[in-house]
Amino acid sequence: MKRIDTIKSQIEALRGIRGVENAFLSQKDGHPITSVGVWLSQDEIFGLSAAASAIYAVTRRLHESHRYILVEGERAKFLIAALKGTPDYFLALTTRSKVNLGSLFQFVNQCTENIAHLLNEEDNIPPLRSYSARQAESVTSGFNTTALSSLTSSTSPVSTQSIILTEEKVAELKELLADFHNLINGASRSFISLTGGYPVALTGEAGTNQGILCAYTFSLFDTCRKIAWLTKRMGIDQVTIDYGNNHHFIYSAGQGIFSTTLDKDQVRLGFLRLMIPTFTVRIRDALYHASQTSEEPKLRPPIDQFIETLSSGTSTRRAMS
Repeated sequence: MKRIDTIKSQIEALRGIRGVENAFLSQKDGHPITSVGVWLSQDEIFGLSAAASAIYAVTRRLHESHRYILVEGERAKFLIAALKGTPDYFLALTTRSKVNLGSLFQFVNQCTENIAHLLNEEDNIPPLRSYSARQAESVTSGFNTTALSSLTSSTSPVSTQSIILTEEKVAELKELLADFHNLINGASRSFISLTGGYPVALTGEAGTNQGILCAYTFSLFDTCRKIAWLTKRMGIDQVTIDYGNNHHFIYSAGQGIFSTTLDKDQVRLGFLRLMIPTFTVRIRDALYHASQTSEEPKLRPPIDQFIETLSSGTSTRRAMS
């Protein structure tokens, strides 16, 4: 308990940053260890920690050595920071939408270093927090649902959105990516995908790895979006991942997402945060107009074949989302 109290005092210092609402340390399985800030109940701490754990797990599938994930929404930001040399734990914060990111990152870096040092004081680190069967049942019972006697009276109809991607529309999206790479130094592995992770334009050589990257990237963005809605009832605009010498940006583009990886040493982060949204608006507009046609869409080809033809740009492509 003494070590937990010491860790809590480290996290408490983050509350001095203007705009920080809550902060907590969690095990990677979603069990919260200690928290500071204003919470409504113990269930809320458990729920938010489990949600952050889901984002942390998906990000590690993309970038195992990442430093932090920043999720930016309409009314709040979520920051999930990894602990160097201690992958079984992470630090997470909820802030207001207007927060000084420079000060936040500076204090978070110092805090995570101190916490990692405290955790590694012993060779064998046991779980710092666990729940008895009765406690776990009490928490999870809050997520129980009641079976409905009539589905027709309480469910809303499911709507679908069709997008027709002609050769001209795909060429337009590829041209946007080319413009982006010509303007921004150090850009690599950029792509545009529809909702669900289906790629419609990408840079670099096409292949299975590109398809997997698109799928995992959309999965991460969708996980962040669902969690933001559950915790703050808000949508999200972008997700930023800091890993190695790169920043990975994922932006909402209406009917899909825009993803790009950039070298930190090539351009300033502030400039990127100003420039990327201008391209995202153009991508959003292109996908929006693609969804307005009344032409009947054809069945989409297998994803591997689709990726290969995108790289050559020789035939008309149509997809459904």
